[in-house]
Amino acid sequence: MPLVVLPAQICDIEAVYDVYFKAFEHQPVLRFLFPRGVDRKAHTEQVTHMWSADPNGYPIKCVDTDTGAIVGMACWDIFWKPGDVNAWQHPGGAVWLDGEDRETADKILVPIWDVHKELFGYHKHIYLPTIAVHPDYQRRGAGRMLMQWGVEVAEQLGLPIYLESTGPGNSLYRAMGFEQLTHVQIIHKAVDTGEMNDTEIPLMVRMPKTAKAMPFKEWAEKGYPKMYD
Repeated sequence: MPLVVLPAQICDIEAVYDVYFKAFEHQPVLRFLFPRGVDRKAHTEQVTHMWSADPNGYPIKCVDTDTGAIVGMACWDIFWKPGDVNAWQHPGGAVWLDGEDRETADKILVPIWDVHKELFGYHKHIYLPTIAVHPDYQRRGAGRMLMQWGVEVAEQLGLPIYLESTGPGNSLYRAMGFEQLTHVQIIHKAVDTGEMNDTEIPLMVRMPKTAKAMPFKEWAEKGYPKMYD
């Protein structure tokens, strides 16, 4: 079962998101993103438009070369170009939802986006909003390969990687050089999530080797120097 990571194409969208929805089918996040279920036809159309129009998005897939099946996916956002117009932009809210559905989703999503903006502003960085591996292929190296793709790009560009962890991926992220931030937190209240307890969202950053082991907090406090001096 040799695996390979390749760019994901428009024609892959349905199969790529088959993996995503299978990987997250028991995760609370889907309840907030798609409170009334997923219209896969409409979703595919929306993602097709997004992939076609997003100048910073780089979707990739992990393929089982024995079967040709897509078994993992990741969507990397690489903000390396100069100018605020090319930086990460705060989405503002769950604009694809209406009424109470949007209010509920915004309680979960807007704090995540607010912290992202607080941490990085318009500074260059790489963001990993989505990574998923089909349950049948988990713990077989697909997740590490999808992560390694982004790590190699980050090292070439000398940029930090930022992500919000769902928890199960923490051990992989730490093994690949990520630190969990402790000076800022996101706590989702049980009353908002419907879970039994409040939930902390681990915020993870991997600094490039050119930072010479400088923690993210120190780099930010120094004003985000380009050469990490």
